[in-house]
Parts: sequence; structure tokens; C-alpha cells
Amino acid sequence: MDKEDHLPWAKTNKKLASSVRFKPSCDNTVENELWGFLSKLEHRAEILIAISHNQRTSGCYELAEAYKKQSMNSKAKAQSIRKLLMDLA
Repeated sequence: MDKEDHLPWAKTNKKLASSVRFKPSCDNTVENELWGFLSKLEHRAEILIAISHNQRTSGCYELAEAYKKQSMNSKAKAQSIRKLLMDLA
């Protein structure tokens, strides 16, 4: 089973990347926004994993697991966006 089977939006991103062509002046704006979004997703993942560790230390295991899953989801989205950006380069 492909990674994209688990992440339906990743398949959409690949299709979008291959079919969308922006004006040259828009290319940099869109790319810069994607890099900014990527940075925010990675930062979000770091914060969520720190919260997860804190909750686990406090004995809140279910809550810790929920934060960990959110962190993993953010990391997966960030990887997808990073790959999209690398494919565009």
C-alpha cells in the first residue's frame, strides 16, 4: 500500500503540482507561502510532541497519544509539502 493511500491529499498535491502553472510573478509568491506553511507545520509538530511528552509525564496517556497523533499528522503533511516544493524546483 502506497503512502498516498493513507494520505489522500498527497495524491491531490501531486496532481496539482503537475497540472498547475502560475504566471512567473505568482510562482515565487506561491512558493514562498508554501515554504512558510511548511515551517509552521514543522513547528506545530515540535510543539505537539513536546505537549505529548508533558502529558505522558503527568500520567495523561490518552491525551499524550492524541497529541502524538496530531504531531505525526503535521509531520506527514510537512513531508508532502516539502516533496511538492522539491518537485517544483
